[in-house]
Amino acid sequence: MKTRSMTPARAALLTAAFGVVFITAALTGPAGAHVLEGPHILELTAEAMGSIATLQVDQKLMIYPQTPEATPTTLDETATYVLPERFRSDILSEQVQRTHLVFGDHGLTVIDGRMAVDETPYDLYQRLLRSRTRPRLMRTLNRLGVETAIASLGRLDEKVVFVVGARYPDESVSQLAVDKETFLPIRLLLTEGEQQPDGSRLEIFYHNWQKSQSGWFPWQVLFYLNGRLAREIRVTGLRLNPSIPADMMDLEALKASVAARDADAAHGHTQEAVEAVQQGVEDVQKKFE
Repeated sequence: MKTRSMTPARAALLTAAFGVVFITAALTGPAGAHVLEGPHILELTAEAMGSIATLQVDQKLMIYPQTPEATPTTLDETATYVLPERFRSDILSEQVQRTHLVFGDHGLTVIDGRMAVDETPYDLYQRLLRSRTRPRLMRTLNRLGVETAIASLGRLDEKVVFVVGARYPDESVSQLAVDKETFLPIRLLLTEGEQQPDGSRLEIFYHNWQKSQSGWFPWQVLFYLNGRLAREIRVTGLRLNPSIPADMMDLEALKASVAARDADAAHGHTQEAVEAVQQGVEDVQKKFE
């Protein structure tokens, strides 16, 4: 019996077909073929992000209204990172004076000199940027509701990504998407847990990563709430290893200063005046949210 030799064209066709099958299996196969494990991905992500000791960032915070035709509110913000434990953001404008200070997992927000809520979901973006070792990345993501033991391969905005926390294309659970080529974070999706108690969906996109000595930092962060662009951060300047006063990053010092101010303001107040102050705090919170 004669066997027919394979022509070059037939060989090329079969090679292409096998290539499509392989890529499809890698992206969608239930077995997650050739996908790195979650802890390994986060180890490479920590290495890619690099190390930064102290960082001060000048940035524009743009708050987008729910109606697309309205103009967004733009605020000047200074963000200070003393890694890995401390973070502070300051906004000083005609609309609002806001300080948000974080030490580890504990935070305090002061609006117009008054103690306000803890942190909002929009404040969570900095947790990832402070986490530059595998153990800290895993701890941060676990606290945000991301199951770091699960990993898959997928696509996001035409990029091939590793997805930590979900089986692609499942987006019903919180997850982190990491660029397959650079291992830098692209999107943090929060869908459940204490950060999103009302069942809403918050997507935080990290764009325009730039090198700063031994580490990388994103110069644009986008926040989408239930598919709508809600906020944006645009970095305008960055200073490495600036001189930071110790009390500036001291959570207890900030609490004490607010308490002292409140005591002075409350001296001799009637009950009606105290209630007016509380109403003022609520009004400021609504204004900033």
